[in-house]
Amino acid sequence: HYILTEHRDVALFRQLESGRRSVVDERDLLPRWLRAFDDPLSGFRRRIWLSLKTQPLRGWHVQQLRRIAIAGHAKEDVLVFCDSDVAFLKPFDANAFWRDGKVRLFRRDGVLANEGHGEHRIWSRNAGTALGIDPVVASCHDYISTLIAWRRETVNAMCERIEKVHGRDWVGVVGSARKYSECMIYGRYVDDVLDGAGHFHGSEEFCRVHWNGAPLSDD
Repeated sequence: HYILTEHRDVALFRQLESGRRSVVDERDLLPRWLRAFDDPLSGFRRRIWLSLKTQPLRGWHVQQLRRIAIAGHAKEDVLVFCDSDVAFLKPFDANAFWRDGKVRLFRRDGVLANEGHGEHRIWSRNAGTALGIDPVVASCHDYISTLIAWRRETVNAMCERIEKVHGRDWVGVVGSARKYSECMIYGRYVDDVLDGAGHFHGSEEFCRVHWNGAPLSDD
């Protein structure tokens, strides 16, 4: 179990370390030229990551970069990701992500062709740009979910492709567009570049989420 966190929070999370859980400092994952600061525009309540190679980034942007970057440091063949606010309420079998030597790629087919997914379409288009996919080859699939799995070697190959296409660090490429999704980048790499090799598709969401609408009650 890896806990990926900003440098200033590492000491706070160290108390959670054990023989099976490690705290990983983002400074060990991301280039040193990407630096975090207190944002004066938010009354110094929020953090902002600045560099000469990316757009100004927020925590949710950098969280995605950490997810990609951990593949270059971890040793496990398959990485399962979940956000820090996810709670497991019953036993979960991680074998759900593995079938006949293939890793489960979450994909909702065709949903971006429907109304109400404008931002997701931008993320998908920017993913294609980062990967050097012909703009004519558009994708209408959604790859975004909260509990997902990636192949470590596939993530590393994806980063190598981005750097080969653009001739610079993949962090700078991805961060040059503030509207991006790590799930879209990985999903489009697997499907549009690798033609699905090493993966099988699944559309069931393993985690219930509530992003919009009326606040939930305790009932």
